[in-house]
Amino acid sequence: MPIDDVNGVYYINTDLMLTAPVDLAPLAQAMAPEDLPDVSISCLHDSQADGDLYHSVFEAFGPQGSYSTPDESIKALLDVVEQLPQALQPLWRACTKKTLDIGYNSGVTPGYVSHPIPIDTLLRMQSLGVDLCITVYSLEE
Repeated sequence: MPIDDVNGVYYINTDLMLTAPVDLAPLAQAMAPEDLPDVSISCLHDSQADGDLYHSVFEAFGPQGSYSTPDESIKALLDVVEQLPQALQPLWRACTKKTLDIGYNSGVTPGYVSHPIPIDTLLRMQSLGVDLCITVYSLEE
């Protein structure tokens, strides 16, 4: 495979991925209402799969599009979760998987990319029962 020195390593975005044995549609509607054009959270996927399990995937966007660091994106997603109405808290707690997946595109330049996640962000994730995953997408041929 030829080395791609034009498209380097960069942060793409962070997804919040939820799995539950109950329908997550009310949670998706509250976190990413379709009827509000200025909402900073988008629901990328909300459906039933894997038999009796439901899956929802969310992504956060800032005023100029995707956030430039994982911490900014994670904080925006956590803000929305922490502001869920009390009536939806049982639905959040019903999620058997809650994962923040940080996505990067791979490359050869720059030599590395570093994005720290501060302890206060990690503590917020821990209090909500959210796991962390890092996904690196390979160079395309």
